[in-house]
Amino acid sequence: MINVPVDKLTELGIEIFTKQGATLERATFLVETLVEANLTGHDSHGVHYYARYSERIREGFLKVDADPVVVKETPGTAYINGNWTFGQITAKKLVEVAVDKAKENMVSAVGAYNCNHIGRIGYYTDWAAKQGIISTFYVNVGHPIVSVHNGLGKTFGTNPYSASVPTSGDTPFLVDYATSVVAAGKLSVAAAKRAKIPKHWTKDQYGRENDDPTVLRQGGWLLPFGMYKGYGLQMVVELLGGVLTSSRIGPSGIEIPPSPNGIFMMAVNPDAFVGLEEFTKNTDTLLEQVKNWPARGGERVMVPGMPEKETKEKRLREGVDVPETTWGEILVLCEELGIDADAMLK
Repeated sequence: MINVPVDKLTELGIEIFTKQGATLERATFLVETLVEANLTGHDSHGVHYYARYSERIREGFLKVDADPVVVKETPGTAYINGNWTFGQITAKKLVEVAVDKAKENMVSAVGAYNCNHIGRIGYYTDWAAKQGIISTFYVNVGHPIVSVHNGLGKTFGTNPYSASVPTSGDTPFLVDYATSVVAAGKLSVAAAKRAKIPKHWTKDQYGRENDDPTVLRQGGWLLPFGMYKGYGLQMVVELLGGVLTSSRIGPSGIEIPPSPNGIFMMAVNPDAFVGLEEFTKNTDTLLEQVKNWPARGGERVMVPGMPEKETKEKRLREGVDVPETTWGEILVLCEELGIDADAMLK
């Protein structure tokens, strides 16, 4: 592992994407979302995408200068064409529109299509909660690598789901997870570390237990989490994130561009009900009660959002550990783009 200070990792990322035609503002936001994923412990959605996104730019799948456009709108809804720009830029527009409409009209629903990979979706629901808005987020990943419950082969993408609610502090309640056992990026991280994976994550091409993180390249697949319950949520995400937004769905069609996302967000203003102040006060009380609940020996009770907060505090102090393989890919990319990475890291 290579330890890199957060500010240097950020500066390097911004240089990488501005060299490829992104504006400084756009590159800064994009890199912020990726580095934030590493800071919060979600390395599967972090800076290893410096190289992946750059490859998609070169192949023409990712349009660095395109803009997402609202193509249909009502007071409480909006439908956005992402025009294949950075997925983070489309998702940013989606969440800003959803929050603005919820503040004005109490509830909103916004969807987007023609959207590239948006990164860690908890970034967006967390942002909404910090604006005083409750939200749920559904992402159809149009790249089948996950089986259905009791099924064989690749049927759906990892189809993540997130929900967040505001608190009176700076750490919203936040859930954010793939509806597969793990995010596909965790296999990439394991492969970069040359590590084995738990056998309950995947099956190989013959449906057998597997501990090889490269199994997806060999015809294997991820499993849905939670048996039929996770499978049910997997389908909900496919229907709302994919079918409702007219994005690529299920195992049908071609797999180009890589990992297209259909995204859908619903937002609620607490002022339509008990009000933000009363809601956050009672939310804080509930979360404190849960955190202080008796725990099993050697364990502690945490609430969603706490692990990310603690990991971020630690990594801001100590830097981010990047697998040597991933770091090597970034250095090769820098050399191709004419970036003196050694000078930037001094």
